[in-house]
Amino acid sequence: MPTNVAPVQPSAREYREQELHYVRKTVSFSDPAAFTMPASLPAGALITRTLILIETAFTGGTSPSLTLGTTVGGTDLVAAADSVAGTAGAKRPDTATVKGRLAADTPIYGAINGAPTAGVATIVFEYAPNNDG
Repeated sequence: MPTNVAPVQPSAREYREQELHYVRKTVSFSDPAAFTMPASLPAGALITRTLILIETAFTGGTSPSLTLGTTVGGTDLVAAADSVAGTAGAKRPDTATVKGRLAADTPIYGAINGAPTAGVATIVFEYAPNNDG
């Protein structure tokens, strides 16, 4: 294990059992436009499934959308067209599952774009950690 390396924030979540893990967060139009998921994904993890549950459609503002990525402002995990934030319902974008093994502990950054005046979404990333050993 490397020493003198600053830990990623938020910390990576990994249990030692052979089981699928998840990170979940509910966001609202009234939350800050930029947010971070409550835990990072650990190095070597594979994203197996993404769920965006638009509980209340994001409306008002200018073309409201919801995006998620591995960098601030990124869309490599969920692009605006994948979340379809303006329509209520469950969305299962597969863009995140093509990432392959994550090279390092990876925070997930999100953005609520377009200054909506209504909207609530729950975001869930399911992943398999690299605990083969």
